[in-house]
Amino acid sequence: MQVSDSRYDSSYNYVWYQDNGQWSVRFTSWYIAGLLHRGSKDDVKSAIAAIENVLANQLNSDFDSAWYGTFKLSPDEPDPTPDGPLYPPSIYNTYDPNWREFVGSQLIQIVEEFDKVLPKALVGRIETALEAAAIGGMRRNGSFPEGDNLILGYSNPAIMRALTTGWIGKRKNNKVLIDFAAQQGTDIFKLFERDDDALAEYNAPNYYGIDIWALAANIAYGPADAPMTKNSKVILQKLWDDIAAHYNPYLGNMVGPYDRAYSRDATTHSQILSMITWGVYGRGVFGQPPLGEGDLLYDIAQGAALAMVMDVIAPTISKNAQSIITAKGDWKGSRFINKTLYEDLTSTSARVATSWLSSKLMIGAQTVSETKNRGNQYVPAIVHWAADSSHKPYPYMGFFSLYPSASTLTAEATANKLVVSYPNTTQAGTNIFTFALTGIPPSWTLGKKNVVTGLEHLPCLNVNVTAPGLVKQDVVYGATLRDHWIYNISYAVPSGFSGVPKVTLDMEYTC
Repeated sequence: MQVSDSRYDSSYNYVWYQDNGQWSVRFTSWYIAGLLHRGSKDDVKSAIAAIENVLANQLNSDFDSAWYGTFKLSPDEPDPTPDGPLYPPSIYNTYDPNWREFVGSQLIQIVEEFDKVLPKALVGRIETALEAAAIGGMRRNGSFPEGDNLILGYSNPAIMRALTTGWIGKRKNNKVLIDFAAQQGTDIFKLFERDDDALAEYNAPNYYGIDIWALAANIAYGPADAPMTKNSKVILQKLWDDIAAHYNPYLGNMVGPYDRAYSRDATTHSQILSMITWGVYGRGVFGQPPLGEGDLLYDIAQGAALAMVMDVIAPTISKNAQSIITAKGDWKGSRFINKTLYEDLTSTSARVATSWLSSKLMIGAQTVSETKNRGNQYVPAIVHWAADSSHKPYPYMGFFSLYPSASTLTAEATANKLVVSYPNTTQAGTNIFTFALTGIPPSWTLGKKNVVTGLEHLPCLNVNVTAPGLVKQDVVYGATLRDHWIYNISYAVPSGFSGVPKVTLDMEYTC
């Protein structure tokens, strides 16, 4: 609340934050829950004004549009202009369809927790807005409207959509919405079971935080008879078991691969999952970034809303998962994880994720065969290690990850080893393997006067690189990848190369 208080514009009753404009509608909606919970001085008055603002930003003038029922990112942002050049519609650029769920699920919490201090007419307007959001949201099927990507495997908005449609459907006695939510809740659970008790948006430290919010909100606020409400507790319990299996208490991080990741290091950059563990166990448990870190100042906008469901979340963490999540320091042995993942209930094309972790070195990889590149949030192969064990409170973690230039690749993690290959060289991006390296401690570059010349010799890690027929490129430093300054280490596939391009990395931890 201190962070949000400092950004609150009391003249306009919005939270200052650049979000396609000067203020953030989503941050404002999250702040409302904290204002109403605190309830001091003018908090309730400010919260009511902020609710009015959020509702005013709903895009509901064009019933047939792809953005019907979602919310603007900022109040000074124009409406999408399909018939003019001012602000042509562009999904996730000039409008975000997921704001129906982010803002919608927040409005549900506000009504469920604080309806007694809100004007009855305002609660009615919230219900009307949520019905519009639900109608717009249930049209999405992964290909319609144009550019849409909300398939069953897009876990975080799918779980929130099941809540928003089911909650307002029950509230308004709208059978179409109730039935849609029931089918979604049933199918999300079926996909969870098909994916070896894992979410299809797999191992995503930021979005696992949102998934946990969505699951907890379903448990706390969803209709008692809705399948998503019933299934959320089971999913949340097993999700925590999977998080614990991936968590390395010594490095303070979860092993890859990551379906979606902004930061790759929870001890230097914020991950929303870290805020959940902070809320349940107190700060200092699990990987936590420094207070004041830029990503944390973004994520903490949701902090008050998250804090209010911690009592729902805490009982879903098993004693075994808790013992790993709350552990600290060196540990003995190793673990191996293997998951087969599908995007929907009928697909025969699976991704296979393998992870191997020991205390000071861990490796994650994923085999995928797709036609569209998943972008730089996708981390199909990554190696993390303790580059400086003297750093506190966690070792300074080095890591290098494969930049996902190709949409089909085979990557496998085993003990001390990562193998990556491109089985379909007709696809774009298979002419080069690019590894982004970061986490080099200053004692190594300055104190020992070392220079990165490749992956072979790194602080506390020796890597034997086998890349038959490939041409190692000059190492380049200075680019950033998701807030990490990187060394670019690449191996090019020369023209005329025959066979399957492959890089094998055998590793030895040396400290």
